[in-house]
Amino acid sequence: MRHVLVSTSKRHPLAEELREASDGRTTFLSVRGVEATLERIARSARLDAIVTDDPAIVAAIRDEIPGNLPVVLALPSDSPADLLVALDGASTA
Repeated sequence: MRHVLVSTSKRHPLAEELREASDGRTTFLSVRGVEATLERIARSARLDAIVTDDPAIVAAIRDEIPGNLPVVLALPSDSPADLLVALDGASTA
């Protein structure tokens, strides 16, 4: 089972879109905003990757969180299927 944090600032239905497109082997947790994201990462023992629609969240994670947690930036044009492929690549890299 893979655990993915979905952090949004604009595309709030993203976690649900990913759940619907997923094969069920991934759990998607949803938060909004930089502070909530950083707090959730700090409290979560098991996160395999993060998907976000906000470049500021990517920057904050890189600045504040040690290690190399995979982060996928969701562009407005990215479909849920595109993002699942990106997650697969990020978690095997």
